[in-house]
Amino acid sequence: MLRDRADSEADHRRFIERVIRAETVWALRGYDGYAWCESNDHEDRDVIVFWSDRAYAERARKSEFPEYTPVEISLFDFLFRWLPDMSNDGVLAGANWTGQLIGIESDPQELQDQITEHMPKNMIARYIETLRKGIAEQEDREGRS
Repeated sequence: MLRDRADSEADHRRFIERVIRAETVWALRGYDGYAWCESNDHEDRDVIVFWSDRAYAERARKSEFPEYTPVEISLFDFLFRWLPDMSNDGVLAGANWTGQLIGIESDPQELQDQITEHMPKNMIARYIETLRKGIAEQEDREGRS
């Protein structure tokens, strides 16, 4: 089946809209970690794949990752733990890829920016406050060590 870039871009936009609404991201986890594949666009880089809905993750599981299990990731953790770590590791993100692993490869920082640009202001404020509290708690723990 031929798939054009417009279809992949629509899937990518759908990912952003739906993860904001649900505050959940889906991934596939197996005994050796999370589902990934080699990049089609960047030599020597890998892509970790994520979905906005369990059904999308299940579709990819059935066709490409039968030994894996769909798992939820909170949007907060995705934005402030997963994507920064992936960026540091040089790993790309694939959002709402098809069951045949076709989709847009995103730089994690760019994906984080795209999601936060579309989040409602009150949601961003809540996430920033949660992040601030987490940093303060971490500093307190480190100060006691």
